[in-house]
Amino acid sequence: MKKLLIVLIMLVTTTVWAADELLAGKAFTDPSKQIDMPKEWIEQPIQYEKWAEGADLAVSLDQQLYPALLPMIQEYAKQNKLKIAVQEGTCGTSAKAIKDKIADIAGFCCPPSETDRLTGIKFHTIGIGSLALLINPENPVDNLTFKQVQKVFQGNIFRWSDVNGPKRMIQVLGRLHCKQRPGHWRLILDNEDLFSPRMSEIGTISDMISEAADNPYAIGYETLWMRENYQSKGNTKLLSIDSVAPTDNDKLISGDYPLYRTFNITTWEQKPNVEAQKLAKYLIEQAGNIDPKYGIVSVQKLRAAGWKFQDNELIGEPK
Repeated sequence: MKKLLIVLIMLVTTTVWAADELLAGKAFTDPSKQIDMPKEWIEQPIQYEKWAEGADLAVSLDQQLYPALLPMIQEYAKQNKLKIAVQEGTCGTSAKAIKDKIADIAGFCCPPSETDRLTGIKFHTIGIGSLALLINPENPVDNLTFKQVQKVFQGNIFRWSDVNGPKRMIQVLGRLHCKQRPGHWRLILDNEDLFSPRMSEIGTISDMISEAADNPYAIGYETLWMRENYQSKGNTKLLSIDSVAPTDNDKLISGDYPLYRTFNITTWEQKPNVEAQKLAKYLIEQAGNIDPKYGIVSVQKLRAAGWKFQDNELIGEPK
């Protein structure tokens, strides 16, 4: 009887552990799964909108790749005597630019969803950047285990005192953007239904920073660059995960820091603008020269550390 009880306890413990492991969403989608677009769409040429009228190339970038890549694109345009129009937007803006066929290159701060993989689109990874947990500077907590992070965002740990903090309720902040895309916040919990019912859903990056800064008992997340870029909204403190700081790029590269964004650009495989292919190749090659303040670890460092690629697209972690 005693042996049976021990076995049952072990089985329950193993099941709970496995369930915790499965809470996180997948980091990438399968590049082989694409959306088959109609023949009329495939044959439709790229047609520039007003923002790119008269340009040789049209590029649509998300709000982090835009400032990170713009100086390189401008230098490339100058050297090659090209007029390159660059639009700043979001992953949604870039996805629409592809679907509407109005840009030669589109940039994303998330890995592609299966619905982003339209016929003739190729994804190329520029690098990754830490997604940092943010709290108020007055909060004495400095570190959480990854399991604690998941339980906090689930609402299963709901007092800071349960993780050696103040005797107050935890206010979870969530900006659940790009829900259909893997990675980013979904590396904490796979979908919105897993998050705490007491979570405050945040609409913008600036609001995430200000809420985390103003509320002594809140916890949120954002990239290191966005935290710095919106510092005027308030000061925040970075939490370590399993004693690894989000600023430790060596640990991020080795796969020992679990939360990150993946930065990709796209090109067209069918009827491509040759100059766009050249620009994409240049940006990939120059990824290591992006200003460090943007917090992007280059594709070259990821390859050297054993991250998995299919052609130029990052598709797997090193572990």
